[in-house]
Amino acid sequence: MHPIEHFCCQNSLCVDFGIRGKGNLSFRGWSGQGKRIHMVYCRTCKFHFSERKGTVLEHACLSEEKVISVMKHIQDGCGVRSTGRLVGVGKDTVTRYLRLSGKHSEKLHHELVAFSPSDKRSSS
Repeated sequence: MHPIEHFCCQNSLCVDFGIRGKGNLSFRGWSGQGKRIHMVYCRTCKFHFSERKGTVLEHACLSEEKVISVMKHIQDGCGVRSTGRLVGVGKDTVTRYLRLSGKHSEKLHHELVAFSPSDKRSSS
């Protein structure tokens, strides 16, 4: 469970959309099977969303532990088929989570790179 400061409003119409640590969010209620997923509330736009919204785990049918296990096996260099066998899921499931994680990683990369300082060495 991440601190509330790590989250940002997921409502694209909100003036605080995508801004982390603004103080406009609070945890309010639970969702999911077994009520294990926090619901986040934005006081600015009155929008409720799951803590998983905008992540690889959004709409995940697998448990969080299995998704993380799939990602760790791939990170360690295991192939799609062997990862599926080790985790107990199909190769198509592994491929689907790889695709989702790639899209999510690209968005995160652009967010972080947007704030990176420029390299003075390349301007000479």
